[in-house]
Amino acid sequence: MKSSTQSFLSGLIDYAGLFPPSQLPLAEAVQNYRTYQSDQDSWMLGRFIIPAASLAELDPYVLLFSEKNRLNIAAIGQRSTDADHCLETLEDDLNRISTFRSNQKEKVHVSVLELPLPPIIPNGHLLRGIGNETSKHGLQTFCEMTLPLNVEWVDNMLKTIDEIAEHNRKSDVVLGLKLRTGGLTADAFPTADQVATVLVGCYERRIPLKFTAGLHHPIRMYRKEVDAKMHGFLNVFTAGMVARVHRLDIATTAEILADEDGSHFRFTEKGLFWKDLGVSVSEIKQLRQEGLCSYGSCSFTEPREGLQLQKIR
Repeated sequence: MKSSTQSFLSGLIDYAGLFPPSQLPLAEAVQNYRTYQSDQDSWMLGRFIIPAASLAELDPYVLLFSEKNRLNIAAIGQRSTDADHCLETLEDDLNRISTFRSNQKEKVHVSVLELPLPPIIPNGHLLRGIGNETSKHGLQTFCEMTLPLNVEWVDNMLKTIDEIAEHNRKSDVVLGLKLRTGGLTADAFPTADQVATVLVGCYERRIPLKFTAGLHHPIRMYRKEVDAKMHGFLNVFTAGMVARVHRLDIATTAEILADEDGSHFRFTEKGLFWKDLGVSVSEIKQLRQEGLCSYGSCSFTEPREGLQLQKIR
């Protein structure tokens, strides 16, 4: 396998089997994750995604894991109504994480918190509170804007990104952004231009990104089940990388996101290419570590099957 492919796909897929559309029972989802850890493609597997409020329910299943094959977790924070409520529920979730870690010790590793922001533009006070409290627990935190996907979404997203960037500028604690790229219905999918706005906005402000929802396939395609074109995870991560390396504008970044021709995406010994725009292997590794971290998928099988169909692996 080419080193560019390995670097791009390593730990890329966080397993979200508990969430729609799969929405598996906890026992089945945890067993799946343990099975995937022993799969030949285990190197693509990231973390197990679970609500922080449900961590204690994992106790009976931790026996499936060991120091060598730990249960690596990204915890999802609770939704909240306003800034004060957000900090209150955050405290509850952090206490749950601390208790779970103490009870299970070497067999589990909770390293990421994905936190839905209240349906407001966050201010410095809220983000400082989030950053200060999560850093005490050694968590890498990604904040999700929860304002509706409507005509005001881009403006609200850019204001949120600006606030996160200002927090990161003033603090030693770097907060990231979690972007929802789809859902169960057509109206849950942001357009290529909207996603491009986020990718460019975050690279300009040095904000780490992770993604969730709708990224079941490598290349963008129409899917009957949602009656919409679903974003491809190869499109999204390639667009994010090429945009950062070549300082692309929103329009060109959106062109990569909207590209449905898999032959335009190439992995070589030198790196990743979209048409004639390349990203070196060392740049891929750095960007995956610092800027484009992973994405949540309710299936670990479907993305891999898509890669085989595209002859990427």
